[in-house]
Formats: sequence, C-alpha cells, structure tokens
Amino acid sequence: MTTLPRSSGTVSYWRDDKGFGFVSTESGERLFFHIRDFRSCPARRPQQGDKLSFELSMDKQQRPYALAVQLEEATVAEVKPAKASGPDFSHIQQQAWCFRYLFFFLLLLSLLAGSFVFTVPLFYLEASLFTYWLYQIDKKLACSGQSSRLPEESLQMFSLIGGWPGALVAQKHLHHKVHKMPFQREFRFVIYGNSCFLLWLLSDSGSAFLQKVALLS
Repeated sequence: MTTLPRSSGTVSYWRDDKGFGFVSTESGERLFFHIRDFRSCPARRPQQGDKLSFELSMDKQQRPYALAVQLEEATVAEVKPAKASGPDFSHIQQQAWCFRYLFFFLLLLSLLAGSFVFTVPLFYLEASLFTYWLYQIDKKLACSGQSSRLPEESLQMFSLIGGWPGALVAQKHLHHKVHKMPFQREFRFVIYGNSCFLLWLLSDSGSAFLQKVALLS
C-alpha cells in the first residue's frame, strides 16, 4: 500500500448508519472514507460540508481513498454538536422488569394449563419484540455519541431466553453489532444454547420436568 502526502477536502456525502462517505478535494477528486479510517476518535460524527484533512492512499485495486482522516479544528469549533438526549435508563429498566414479569407469568400459566408447546411461539414473539427494542435503543445511543450504552450482556441475555430471532432481525435491519466479531461469536453460542434448551423442554424428560414444576407451583 502506497501512502502519499497529506491533503484536505470537504465532505460531499456521508451516510451515518453505514459509517462511510466521500470527501471532495479542490482538484475535483471524490475519495471514499470510512469512520474506521479516522486517525483518532473524532469529537463528533462527520457531516456533509465538514472540512477534513487526510492522507491519500491507494487500495489493492489501485483506487485512491482517504486514510488517517481528521476533522479540521475550525470545523469542530464552528459546529458544536447539540447534547444528545438519550433514552431514560430508568424507563428502560422498568420496561425490562415488566417484560420479565410477563415472561414468568406466561411460563407459570402454561405450566398450570399444561400447554407449554402451544405457548412457545408467544414466548419467542414477546422476547423478540423486546430484544429488537433494546437493539434499537442501543443503536440510537451509538449514533448520538452517548458514552452510556446498554451492556452487551443484556442484549445477549434477552436473546438467550428466546429473543434471538428479534436480535437477528435487528442486526440486519439496523446494521448493529454485525461487524463486532466477539459479540457475534457469543451470539452464535446463545442461539445454540437456547435451541438445545428448547429441544430438551419439548422432549419427554423436559416435559416430565415441567410437570413436576407445575405440581410444585
């Protein structure tokens, strides 16, 4: 890879949900750049019209692109980002507890009625909707530059108890957590673990266990 002298230009296009854009130079070149190509974490996300300084580099196909990108100080000073108002974490916690109560209520109801097999889709639908909502909140926090984020353990936990279909939809639709390999490895184990547990519950031994729990209830 060949690195050329440092240049400057203006952001002519930026897609925040994908994390990439194009910077136009005074000579009329339109160069691709990605959020990961910043030299250090920028004070804010890039916007159309921002002034950037960068190193002109060539990719494997010998196409020029911007590397070691930096927001120019004048641009950062001129456009002071408004303080992002993230979601209320106390409200999220209340919603999470409501979900847990409803989840265990449905579980107890299915055990008493002896119809666990028929309530399984309800469990997965409820867990998936809630998990999708959590992904949506975390995505908004990430895009707004909030330092406080939802713990990844919470996302994985709600996927583990049946919300992984909603998590899959959220990852594809919101483009969130899809490129974080450690998270994706854990997520695969979560799907495997939940699927194995569900198959066991639907087996004869699992059904016998559920009947014992129902009697104790």
